[in-house]
Amino acid sequence: MSGGGGYGELVEGERGKSIVVQLDAYALPDDHTVWKCSPGKTYRFYTAVRDAYTVFPDIRGLTELGGGPSEWTLESLLQAVSNDRWERELERMARGRSPQSQPGITKADKEKLTFARRIWFEAKKGDLVVIPAEGYDKEVLIGELLTEPGDLRWIDAKDGEFEGKYIGRPVAWKRSIPKFQLNEDLIKALHTRAAVFPLRESRKEDVYRLAYRNFVYKGNYVAEFHTEKERFTAEDSAVVSTWLNGFDYLRHVLSETGVDNLPAQMSFYQMGLEPVPDSDSAELKINIQSPGEIFVKTFGPFALALMCMLPLSACSPQAVIDNNVTIEMNYVGNADASCEVLVRDTVKSMVGTMSYNRLDEANCLGVRAMNDAQLSTRAHLKNQPETSN
Repeated sequence: MSGGGGYGELVEGERGKSIVVQLDAYALPDDHTVWKCSPGKTYRFYTAVRDAYTVFPDIRGLTELGGGPSEWTLESLLQAVSNDRWERELERMARGRSPQSQPGITKADKEKLTFARRIWFEAKKGDLVVIPAEGYDKEVLIGELLTEPGDLRWIDAKDGEFEGKYIGRPVAWKRSIPKFQLNEDLIKALHTRAAVFPLRESRKEDVYRLAYRNFVYKGNYVAEFHTEKERFTAEDSAVVSTWLNGFDYLRHVLSETGVDNLPAQMSFYQMGLEPVPDSDSAELKINIQSPGEIFVKTFGPFALALMCMLPLSACSPQAVIDNNVTIEMNYVGNADASCEVLVRDTVKSMVGTMSYNRLDEANCLGVRAMNDAQLSTRAHLKNQPETSN
């Protein structure tokens, strides 16, 4: 045992059964993409896309190609796009309007097919699509693609007097949010002319927070905590801040030395007031309103380990010490499945480093944060250990 009174390394299965912590968190593959997908000119298919749970390009007449998408050639698709455009042009001319284009394949036809192929054949299963809405008070849709590229489905949709079949990719809606609540940079991206394109890296994190709240992407771990308390007091702030910084200070000590280097008499309350260099501290974004939000971002698994420690606060220190903690989380596409192990090992390291008394103090603060400050996170215990408060 070290000078800090830690319990050292616990051998898996040595003492008790596992405490399983279920995290509503998502590991994303490094090649994950977020696509802006327009629901047609003047947002005409917004309702159809939303209600059919399908993102599709505005191209008519594809049923005439016969066969399935895997049999369609680039040339036949391009001709179908050109034919569709010219048929609509003839309809406008029949209503007395001047022609805006000529028959034959145009640059605009090629551009439209490029956008369509991105939806049909390029976007990967698990990629996100962001569907913009008309006006600032209407909800932007964020969905996750459910099928592999080329695995498409037909839907019926109406466009004015025309009603027919369109083909697209099925999607599960993850979030809808009024456009005015998005940051200005993301709104600017949604207003660009291109119908379908991948968002750049700097814009993806905001979408991930909206869609998943808690996630892992390229080594960055992000966790979200909430409070529903209408009147968040100075005491509430002190309790939550001490709990957060106590664990962040512990993480800092472990990252600096790799071992328990805490003074033997230092309490967890004192740890909560210890300084952590700005260059090494967890990144926090705090918005305490009603409801309030706290975002924790770290390079490495600490942010999600912190999520685990909140529900574990309801257990007695001995129960956490005696039972191995295992983690369950969600994976998108071909995400690295080692995230669970990394989070588990970080929790194990923190628990094994702290003395019984420190862990008891941390748990007391965690319970106060949950009960008094109404702090919560999307993590829960799937099973209750035998020894608990």
